[in-house]
Amino acid sequence: MKEMRQMSDEYILDDVVETFSDEDTLMSDIRNNPVKWLLSLAVVGPGMAYTMTEQTSYASAMENWGLPTGLEWILAVFVTGQLFIAPLSCYFLARTGNVASGLFIAMGGSAILVANPDEIAQFSEVFGWPFFLFCVALSTPMLLVLKNKKKLLDPGKERLTWCTLLSTAIMIYTIAAIVPSAGVALIDVSCEEDAGALLSEVDVLAGATDACEALQYRYAPMLGMVAAISWAWPRGKKIIDDLSDDFLDGLKD
Repeated sequence: MKEMRQMSDEYILDDVVETFSDEDTLMSDIRNNPVKWLLSLAVVGPGMAYTMTEQTSYASAMENWGLPTGLEWILAVFVTGQLFIAPLSCYFLARTGNVASGLFIAMGGSAILVANPDEIAQFSEVFGWPFFLFCVALSTPMLLVLKNKKKLLDPGKERLTWCTLLSTAIMIYTIAAIVPSAGVALIDVSCEEDAGALLSEVDVLAGATDACEALQYRYAPMLGMVAAISWAWPRGKKIIDDLSDDFLDGLKD
């Protein structure tokens, strides 16, 4: 029985890729609901463009794109605002039966956030350690969606794929929002230097630092999130354990 479970785990990711690329699932939904998917793309598109073009600031991005610089706050909504947009869109779209587009925004929004960690760190610096608790609370909607998977999708490869991708999005969101805010919270509580001074010296995501010993514990919330995902999706515990190990190895490298 144990050997069968191990063999099953080995092929889970293959099933994910196969099902995600199946024309009868994702592509058919896009063809049947083009307006919904265009709106979903509009939600993550500006943030993706900002990230992929490696802009240095919202103002410079607007200037480089030939847009009024006074409207950089709109771009900020589509980048830093993914802190709210990704989990809440996932939750409300799932409640209306639009699980695929909700997953798309959750993954896209989390990817935007993880590519721009300094934005979250700056928010954390302004609001202090309570911002860490706020980020943890914002992850709850996606966990609730994952917990209610049986009401949203029928059993089979499609639900397995959806659960795996949503769990991945939650882990990315954790790295993007909760880890940097935890780092700033640790600075506030345990470090002698000012948070702003340390943030100018330390990568809030990658690698260890000697600047403040407590910062090495900023990855601890990932273990808590692994436990939360395992509660919401017990079958996915092995998958999430493997994903979290890969994420941590990548961050430490």
